[in-house]
Amino acid sequence: MKWYHRYVGFAFILIILSLTVILLVRPDRAYSAQEKRNLAGKPSLTIDSLTDGSFMDGIEDYAADQFPGRNAMMTVKTSLLSLIGKRESQGVYLCGNDSLMERFDAPDPENKEETIEEMAAFADRHPDSDFYFLLAPNAIAVYPELLPKNAPTASEDAYIDGFYSRLGTSYHCIDVRDSFRVHKDDTRLYYHTDHHWTTEGAHLAYEVLREGMNIENRISFTSGVVCNDFFGSLSAKSGFQTKTADAITVFLPNYPADQQDESYYTVSYADTLTRTSSCYEPKALLGDDPYQVFFGSNHPLFTIDTSAETDRKLLIIKDSYANCLIPFLIPEYSRITVVDPRYYYDDIDALMVSEGFDEVLFLYNVNTLSQDTSLKTVLKNQQ
Repeated sequence: MKWYHRYVGFAFILIILSLTVILLVRPDRAYSAQEKRNLAGKPSLTIDSLTDGSFMDGIEDYAADQFPGRNAMMTVKTSLLSLIGKRESQGVYLCGNDSLMERFDAPDPENKEETIEEMAAFADRHPDSDFYFLLAPNAIAVYPELLPKNAPTASEDAYIDGFYSRLGTSYHCIDVRDSFRVHKDDTRLYYHTDHHWTTEGAHLAYEVLREGMNIENRISFTSGVVCNDFFGSLSAKSGFQTKTADAITVFLPNYPADQQDESYYTVSYADTLTRTSSCYEPKALLGDDPYQVFFGSNHPLFTIDTSAETDRKLLIIKDSYANCLIPFLIPEYSRITVVDPRYYYDDIDALMVSEGFDEVLFLYNVNTLSQDTSLKTVLKNQQ
């Protein structure tokens, strides 16, 4: 049988070499449509990157992301996991009701504390503005009964409570958890296959938010489905193939006849130097990520100028959960400026001074904020 082992070993080495050659000569992919994320590129080889270990880490990420046949292998892997009854892949649980939920891991306490300190210091530097904070729970906190039996996960409630209590009086903290749990059975709050809340969930959060921010309830909205075959980021990340596709809805304001002039607004994107008269990007519905129908892709900064008869100006510092909630706020402000700290590198204190915002809203979901390091960096005083 020695010849058999010899040939198996030779075949294995040949396969590895072939895959390595393909990896080296094939053009790198910048984006994975299946996983809906940017892929790692070749790391730069420098003395510093070699000595601090970042080059080898980059090589590992690059090889994992660019590996030939990655998508097919992920699909095969999750299919096999499902056959043997395993309900977790890449930090995503296959749950009851044919839904996927992202696991919540205990966050780095030092990063959490530093973020809270920078948020509090930022509010203290601008005492003439009112500060609000909405930390949105993820599906795992609202529907724990759908999780696989004995699925390990940290407590999002403890994380939210800790964040809100530490911010003290610097912020008006908006808590949507009670409302979500009351309506969890009659409102589709989260997508089955994506980590975002639905537009219906965002509208419910807006109803809580407007009370906390003293926003008049003068405009009603009508919803309509714009996509009914959406498979989102959690399906892509995990490889789990669910039977249930999601629907994406948009909410359009119902302006009374005497307020039609207030319905006009312009969205200006700082990164692309473009303007549009709508917060929706219909072309995204035909692309790889239909959720980008809300303002297109992520932008470091954009501004919405409206015809609303008010002088209120709002700064929103956010992650992508805010994208489908922002349209509800448009009728209530003369200007809304939106900053995504993951891509924003300018002086945010200078922005506060130059624009004179009456109100500042931080809107994040727990899973993103617990892993984020960009917010504390952006908020750090640059003077």
